[in-house]
Amino acid sequence: MRSQRACRSRPAPRTPHASAIKACSSASAHQPAVAVTAIDDGRGGNLVWLTDADANLWLCSADSDGHIYAYPMITGDLLNGAGAKLVSIDKATDDGTVPTPEHNPLDVAERACQASLSEGPGKVVGSGQDGLAGDWVPGYFVFIEMGGGSVYLCDATADAQVWAFAEIGDPLTFGHSLS
Repeated sequence: MRSQRACRSRPAPRTPHASAIKACSSASAHQPAVAVTAIDDGRGGNLVWLTDADANLWLCSADSDGHIYAYPMITGDLLNGAGAKLVSIDKATDDGTVPTPEHNPLDVAERACQASLSEGPGKVVGSGQDGLAGDWVPGYFVFIEMGGGSVYLCDATADAQVWAFAEIGDPLTFGHSLS
């Protein structure tokens, strides 16, 4: 005979990103929104990748209290293929006579994000792998601070494509209920 204590169900273990995933999923006006992955952003927050009912990919920056600070939809390379020129990486071919240059993928992504700013490059204050894998093109998140204190979130690839760019400021509000 089992005791009542043994029969009680235990709550599911809480993931470190649960509040951010819930907030980001609820904020989508194109339900259902499904989390692809979530990672720490290195600054005390979370980056949540989601798809919506129309199979669009979104990047959501949220804190552990569920406040959302950026929520751009990924629509394609924001630099339209010009990133490699902007950050001075050549798509070199190796004909066997000259070694192809090595590029640090995170450095390329950081420089591509900095090149996206019309006010100048700003200072990289955080960066890392964006957590995408499998069917998704992996890249790097980059936080850039400008002289006046403005902070931007960018997501870019190792070949200098910029997929997301958004200013991080006060928490966003949405025109529909987040409950």
